[in-house]
Amino acid sequence: MLGIAQLKKLLKGQAVGVDATLLEANAALKSIVRKDTGEDYRQYLRRLAKEAGIEDPTDDDLKRFDQKRKGKKLSNDDWQSTTEPDGRIAKMKDGTTHIAHKAEHAVDTESELLLAATVQPGTAAIRRA
Repeated sequence: MLGIAQLKKLLKGQAVGVDATLLEANAALKSIVRKDTGEDYRQYLRRLAKEAGIEDPTDDDLKRFDQKRKGKKLSNDDWQSTTEPDGRIAKMKDGTTHIAHKAEHAVDTESELLLAATVQPGTAAIRRA
């Protein structure tokens, strides 16, 4: 398509606009598992609570324990989604955390023709030509 646009002299090639945005994946954070142990988040919390001396914690105990826990983070190095393997844990523009992809596109600013479009993991850096 770009070849045809170039033959028709529609592409000016002087300025290209590039934009990217995070797209929430169709996967819940509840679907993440630890890469090293295969534990889901609840199993991981239950293990941490037991290690902290809370025997047989209830769901409410786990919730309170997790809220008070210092240094907690969801790292893509440690966690992955079972339902969206290409998605990454990312902080969205509104401050929430989700499994996400990054969509990027490049447009010829004069003709407004789409030159390229990509979808990548949510933590991918914007590619520069």
